Amino acid sequence: MTPRVLVVIATFRRPERLGRALLSLHGQGPALGGAVVVNNSRDAETARVAAEAPIAVRLVTPERNLGTGGGVARGLQAALEDAAATHAWIMDDDADAMPGALEAMLAAVLPVGAAAVTPLITDESGAVRWFPGPLPQPAWDVIRSGVTPAEFRARCGGAPLRWSWSPWPSLLVTREAVAAAGVPRADFWFQSSDLEYTLRLSRFFTCVLAPAAVCRHLPPPEQPEQRRMKDLWTLQNNAFLGTRLRHGRRILRHLPGNHYRYWRNHGRSLAALGQSWAGFWRGAALGRLAGEEDYYVFLKSFSSQEPSAPQASSTETA
Repeated sequence: MTPRVLVVIATFRRPERLGRALLSLHGQGPALGGAVVVNNSRDAETARVAAEAPIAVRLVTPERNLGTGGGVARGLQAALEDAAATHAWIMDDDADAMPGALEAMLAAVLPVGAAAVTPLITDESGAVRWFPGPLPQPAWDVIRSGVTPAEFRARCGGAPLRWSWSPWPSLLVTREAVAAAGVPRADFWFQSSDLEYTLRLSRFFTCVLAPAAVCRHLPPPEQPEQRRMKDLWTLQNNAFLGTRLRHGRRILRHLPGNHYRYWRNHGRSLAALGQSWAGFWRGAALGRLAGEEDYYVFLKSFSSQEPSAPQASSTETA
């Protein structure tokens, strides 16, 4: 069957970044059938950017801000209304696809019958920063060392490598996988929506990294307090995922490392230890996800500005 791929992007008041992401899709080859953009902010500028994109874009405007998980879910549902669509390509609105990325991801599907594929994802400097895991050794150690894509391929080769979870600045998934595993959970409104979904996919299907494919992830700069709260919400949602959901149990052994990094990155203090413990308690013991209410209350508390985009950060889990 000839592949037909539709890109899915959930966005919130970031028209410039969305425009760059859509521009990067131009020239990705004949398999690209267009994009579905979920306009969580319902603003006119986002609609204008979608209408002027160099590829065909279907704009979906939900009744309210669905957050990251709910926005991607709505986009997947809309994309797969196209009966000819064989794959959906989930992308963050602050991600760029490098030339040949789609062709390389599709090529990785066939040798292992993969249902989901991720590229190497680099930061602005060109170093691999967001990555799936855990990969087989030595690739797992190599990918965490700040290598470039070329350095990774030189040391680990170009063959597809199987993973259990992955961030989704860029994630290609088959129609059959979405039909069997479902769409992302809407209650993972902000952090860890990608982790929950890819752990669910890999429970049933083979999911791989395609080293020949490269995308960039260029998130905007954050205030230290924004970064701290997002990391804390990640701890809370990962605790929920690891203790409350069957497919999430595989990350339990990685949670101590998550908490150590929070302590190391946010003060090496008793206060930081208490915050990380509170995050675990809320997620594991209370069964509460950090969601929309937490996000807006927090933003209102430190800024009088309009809320910024509710895009999930992809935090290493091991």
